[in-house]
Amino acid sequence: MKRFALSAALLLATTSFAYAEDPLRMTNASVTGEGGVMTDYIVRGISRSDGPAAQGRIQLNHPLGLHAGAQATNVDMNIDDDAFVETVLYGGYKGQYAGIDYDGKIAWNGYPGGDNDDMDYWEFTARGGYDFGPFYGALTWAFSPDYINGSGMSLYYGGDLTVPMGTDFALKGHLGFQFVDDENRYISSDTMDWGAGVNYNYAPYDVDFALEYADTDLDDNECTEECGSRFLLRATKDFGW
Repeated sequence: MKRFALSAALLLATTSFAYAEDPLRMTNASVTGEGGVMTDYIVRGISRSDGPAAQGRIQLNHPLGLHAGAQATNVDMNIDDDAFVETVLYGGYKGQYAGIDYDGKIAWNGYPGGDNDDMDYWEFTARGGYDFGPFYGALTWAFSPDYINGSGMSLYYGGDLTVPMGTDFALKGHLGFQFVDDENRYISSDTMDWGAGVNYNYAPYDVDFALEYADTDLDDNECTEECGSRFLLRATKDFGW
């Protein structure tokens, strides 16, 4: 019950702030969403579903750059067999300055139905990106005071490249590093993850398909979940109101 109360409180606080910021311009606000299915739900190179997963997201966007939303994904994790869904509630601010896209947000990741209260965690993420023409580059920095399953303070640094190939295809590459204070709770050592993929947009229905490869430098006995190399297929569809 406490988890659901915290979820509702965060979502109410973020949306209420957006209304209070400039109520006269809320008529220009928009609601966007995304639904998708994938053969595996992977976060920073580590599987959280150990198999097929479905994901849904809804987000309120204010013209000033404020945004708040919720995302849900089914999970299957060894650290809590009773947790069947990951719920992410978040709020933040995004915009562009001198051609640089930026987005800062705070998120609460909860696992309703689970028995392990240490699973839930807060995380602040800052992301910046720039379109260089031949490719788009982005950097991500994330901080959590107590990462998943009581892993202690966590820092994450990531870089992503997207190379358009015509109007429908794009190649992607990723490299990231994560550091945690308390090992053997989720990962047993500081981690490097990497990945590559190809995206295709089916224009008639505006559906995005992706074939991705993900891996980490962890051995199977160095993480609580599946952290070895794997391919995944993903299909997503954006919505807007």
